[in-house]
Amino acid sequence: MRVTLIAVQSLDGFITRHDAPGAGFASAADQKHFRAALRGFDCGVMGRATYEQAQADGVPPPTPARRRVVLTRTPERFAAEAVPGVLEFTDAQPAEMVARLRREGCRACALLGGAQVHSLFLAAGLVDELWLTVEARLFGGGTPLLAARTDTCLRLLAHEGLGDDALLLKYAVVPCAG
Repeated sequence: MRVTLIAVQSLDGFITRHDAPGAGFASAADQKHFRAALRGFDCGVMGRATYEQAQADGVPPPTPARRRVVLTRTPERFAAEAVPGVLEFTDAQPAEMVARLRREGCRACALLGGAQVHSLFLAAGLVDELWLTVEARLFGGGTPLLAARTDTCLRLLAHEGLGDDALLLKYAVVPCAG
């Protein structure tokens, strides 16, 4: 199963603006790209805070064709919302969860945040590609793309302008040389 980390950030590396949750700063061009890109994935993984923000933002619910898995330390808290094979809550380790999704037929997984989830998946060596929209904004603070130190090497696959001021960068995660 291919795992693609998809994120939008400010030019100075923040996926949230100051203390405001979510990516409400994302341009209309990035939002259009994001919705279109998600059509190419049969599952999405996110952390609890990202899930709760998506709920508050009115993001459409998952479907059997596009399953959503939420990583949380307290999956029992969300038992009433869970729909097996559609909306799942788990405290499984990323490698265990990816292996299960693969066994269950998922082929393309969108890793949707936040910073802790990004870091967990990178540390476990589970991210194949990173698609990053860089918005022409500077925040000087907020949630960084990653919550933990890493030394991940990337190879640029593609780049394109989104709208007038945003840049979409697509990278492959590759072994680091030396």
